[in-house]
Amino acid sequence: MSEPRITIISGRFGSGKTEIAINYARRLAQEREPVALVDLDLVTPYFRTREMEEVLAPAGVTVVAPLPLTRDIHVPAITPEILGAIQRPDRFVVIDVGGDPHGARALGQYEPYLRDLGYQMWFVVNPFRPFTDEVAGIQAAIRDVEGTSRLHVTGLISNPNLIAETTPGLVLTGHEVVRQASRVLGLPIVFACVEDRLADELGEADFGAPVLVLQRHFYPAWEL
Repeated sequence: MSEPRITIISGRFGSGKTEIAINYARRLAQEREPVALVDLDLVTPYFRTREMEEVLAPAGVTVVAPLPLTRDIHVPAITPEILGAIQRPDRFVVIDVGGDPHGARALGQYEPYLRDLGYQMWFVVNPFRPFTDEVAGIQAAIRDVEGTSRLHVTGLISNPNLIAETTPGLVLTGHEVVRQASRVLGLPIVFACVEDRLADELGEADFGAPVLVLQRHFYPAWEL
């Protein structure tokens, strides 16, 4: 069976899902142009893929978001821009969506189309964030997203980090929590994330899973 053309990347606030969506879309564009990155994160007003349009376009990634007049209206609604990107058969699509109930409702508007076209939905876990620091919390977060969006999570993304304070040891310690969740939930770890500054110290052998090396695009105010 061929890989689905549509990948949904979801996760709780602070999980790093938008950075991951951007980096995954860029890697996908290197292998399988063209790629559309759909900004369906209508909840979090801080780190948004739509801010990256000028950076991503030269890399072969087209950012698709609601029209300018509606960009700051946090209402889950079907828009022709997003629906058109999802339905185009000639490109891969990465959807960045919030992992709370409101974000999942936004995704749920597209549920009939996504089921018809086929999708894979990956949930980003940063075990150093509240509510996803243990298996029960991860399970509850996934259950919330699935129940509201009416779509199923098909894999986990391991992204243990404390931003600038992240060390290789901390990454491996956090990854063990994600591995436990993987076993309990019966969901594969599709890849583990490593910031590029640590990429020489951590690899697939350390995780037992593929690695996505992250180039950071967003920085908290205290790091600037």
